[in-house]
This record gives sequence, C-alpha cells and structure tokens, in this order.
Amino acid sequence: MKIVTFLLRHRRLTWMALAGLSVALGLAVGLASHRYNQAQRVSLLQTDAQRSAIALMSQTLNGNLMGSIKLLGLIDDNIKLEASNQPLSSPTVNLPVLATLGVTFGAEGVFIVGGDGIVKTSWDRDNKPSTGWDVRFRPYFQTAIQGKTTVYAAVSMARGERALYFASPIHAQDKNDSPVIGVLVARTTLGAVDVMLKSHADGALLLSPQGVVFASSGSDWMGMIEGVPDAQRLQKVRDLKQFGAMFEKTVPLVLPLTSAAGLQQVKQQRMAVASAKVDWNDPSGEWTLVLLEDVARSVAWTQAAKWGSLVVMAMLLLGWLALRLLQTQQAQAQSTLQLQTFAKKQEANIAFRNQLAELSAKLQRCRQLPELAQTFLQAAREQLGAVQGVIYLADTPEAQVLQLVGSSACATPAPAQLALGDTLLGQCALERRLKIIATPGQGYWTLRSGLGQTQPAALILAPMLVQDTLIGVQELAVLEAPDALALEKLSQALALLSSAVESLTHNLRSQQNVLTPSVEGTA
Repeated sequence: MKIVTFLLRHRRLTWMALAGLSVALGLAVGLASHRYNQAQRVSLLQTDAQRSAIALMSQTLNGNLMGSIKLLGLIDDNIKLEASNQPLSSPTVNLPVLATLGVTFGAEGVFIVGGDGIVKTSWDRDNKPSTGWDVRFRPYFQTAIQGKTTVYAAVSMARGERALYFASPIHAQDKNDSPVIGVLVARTTLGAVDVMLKSHADGALLLSPQGVVFASSGSDWMGMIEGVPDAQRLQKVRDLKQFGAMFEKTVPLVLPLTSAAGLQQVKQQRMAVASAKVDWNDPSGEWTLVLLEDVARSVAWTQAAKWGSLVVMAMLLLGWLALRLLQTQQAQAQSTLQLQTFAKKQEANIAFRNQLAELSAKLQRCRQLPELAQTFLQAAREQLGAVQGVIYLADTPEAQVLQLVGSSACATPAPAQLALGDTLLGQCALERRLKIIATPGQGYWTLRSGLGQTQPAALILAPMLVQDTLIGVQELAVLEAPDALALEKLSQALALLSSAVESLTHNLRSQQNVLTPSVEGTA
C-alpha cells in the first residue's frame, strides 16, 4: 500500500518511469526481433546454399557431360585401344568422337590419357591440342585412374585460365569393375559456375579445399585465402600447382570473412553468411560454396520498429490500466479503512457512552464531595488515562479561594486551598479556560511509581462551570498528550462532574437548612 500510495501520489514521476521502461522494453523487443529476422535470413540463406550446391553438382559431377565421358570410357573400343597404347586403324580415329563430345557440351577441350599419364589424342576448340602432355601429377588423373569420376578445378597449363576438368576412367571392358587402362578428360571453362555465383546479388564464393577463392561473383575476391596462411600451408598450395603461377611470387590476401554460417562484419557491412559443401571427389577434400547477403538490405528496421512500437503502446496501455486498477483498489481500501475507522469510532463512542452512564450513576450515588472527587479521579484514571489529579471546589459562586476536595497519586500533599490566579491551576480557574501544558518544567509535577519518579507528557487544567458559574477546577496528569477525542471525552466527563457537584452541593445545603431550625427550636 505504501508503494501504491507513492505511485499514485507522484503520478508524473510514475508516468515518466513507465514511459522510460516502455521505451527500453520496446527497444529490447525491437532489437531482439531484428536479430531474430537476421537469424532467419541466415537460415534461409543456408537453405539456398544447399540448393545451389546441389545444382552445381548436377551441372558437373552428376551432369550430362560427365555421364557422356563415363559412357564412352565403358563402350568405345577405339578409345580403349588408344588408352592402352594398342595400334589403331587410323591415328585420328578418335578425334571425331572427341570433337562431337566437345561441341555438344560446350567443352574447350577433350583428350584421352593413357595409363602412363600421357595425352594420346586431344581435341581443342581453339586448335591448341594437348597431345603429348604429361598429366600424371594432375590430381584429376590420379583420382580417375583409381576408378573414380572427378571434377577438378585448376588453372589450365595450356591456356593459363581457370578450368574445370571432368575426368572418368577408361575401363578395359564394358564393366565398371573391370581394370582401368586410361582416363578420358573434358575441359570446360568456369562460365556456368561464374554465372551461378553472379546470380547472387550480394556475393558468392567458391573455395578450394585449401581455402583459396577460385571463383566468385566479384573479381575483388579472387585469389584470397580464408584465414592467415602460415609458411607450411602456403608452400603446400604452391606445390600443388592447382592455381598456376598465382601464388608463386605473392602471398594471397586474407579473405575478410570465414565460411562458417552466421552473421559477420564484412567490409563495414553486416552480412549473413551461409556455406555448403561441394564434393567433386577432389583428393584434397571438399570444395565450399559460400553465399553472402547484406542483411541491411534484406532485413529492414521497419519490422523491428513496428514490434517495438507495439510493445511500447502495449506497455503504456497496461500501465494505464494498472494505475487505474491500483487507484480503484486504493479507493476501495480507503473506503474500507474509513468504514472500519468509523465502526471503531462508533464502538468507542458507544463504549464511552456506557462509561459516561456508569460514571453518572456512580457520581449520583456519592453522598460527600470528597467521595465524589475520588470517584471522578478513579474514572479519569480508567477511562482517560490520567495517572494523577487534583480537584478544587468553590464554597460559593463568589469565592476567591477554592478548597481541595480530592487528589490522586500526588508526590507531595496538594495544598488545601487554591487562590484564584495563583499558580497555573489558579490562573486557569481565574480565566475559566482549558489549558494543555506539554512537558512541564522540572519539579513542577512528579509522578510516583514503582520505577521511581518521572514527568508526565502533559497536564490538563480545566475549569468546572455550570451556566458560566465557576464551581471548581481540576488538574490531571497524563502520560500521553491528549488528542481531540480525549479532550471531548474529558469535556463530557467534566460536565457530568460539574452537574453532580452542583446537585450534591444543593442537596447538602438543603439538608443543612432543614437541620438548623430544628436545633434552634429545641434550644
């Protein structure tokens, strides 16, 4: 309730805090939404990378060109004879077949390699035959001669250009499990691969097993290497001869990204990165297709801003509803408290009325003024919390000196008489005005108890009046300063006392008047 009261009492501060909290939560939700959308783009890009890798495989290792050279290596007898260095009917008998194959599938060159690694017959689109070349060191020959089809990307020895080598074993018989006697090879450009990579607007790379960028959608990526190469790794790349003279005299630049899927900072841009493996049966390992996407373009902040704004509005609305609810609950609580307070006051009033009635009955039964005074002081102690007190009464309405008729728990005997205007109590009688004296001075009034002596919190000095006629004065010592309710109770109790004093005084005088003539007549 204290917190609720504080919030409702300081509404401006509460609304400022609520607005700040709403904006902070809105920013957090907007940022989380933006990051979630970016992560979704990474996931979608990863799917695209997998699909593109499959498409690349379908164009190369699983494509029609590879299927054709694989079939020729199984069924063409002349190719088998030339691969095994056996005599042919004509030295160029295989050339038309190779030319037809190259023209049909857009190859740059097709050649037969014998089991010894020497090119026996070759067809070249630009009439630059490779006949006589020794390709035993080429990984594509080493893989195919073991009975596996392979696609090998490298820089062509004849042209110095990037090329794809489709290699398939030539079997001694028309069975795949028959001995391999040579290799049939078709060389193509990377045109189809480059076209596929450039179809990705934000960037696409093809990394060799050594991490070298062999193909990309942008020329500025070409020749870079993933990770900082040490001397041993760089030497292996040079010894492989796969990239021609690209790294003979220079150290490759480091690629400003990794092939790991996720969000990366690339050239001051936030990029989504996805990758997929391309298995060409390269003896060095799998190639890696890497796709890039500028998330600043694909993931706009508008969606995040929309969610953030909705959260801010929802928070403000919920805050407003919560404050209204708290205000309603507080009002109900206050109403309940007021009803409880009113009920307690009513109960207290009823109890006090009963106490007044009981006091009135006790006062009416008193036959002497001292008895009356003691009865009142006892009631003041029980009902008003008075711990000490004295009562002085006037003999006549014109009396200038009041007589002590009762005292209670005084440290020293109270004076028998009190002159009007003498001491604070006499001054109260003279002025006929209620006085409350808080924390009186040392020695003025002392309370006696089993714990020693102490001072009261306040003294209550009150005149006793009947129809503006002073009939007495009383002084009470209380341990707690009286409030308005206590003074009201005291006022009503004094009214009963004053009425009882007047009534008893009148009765006593009447009795005295009755007794006086009887005594005189007897005399």
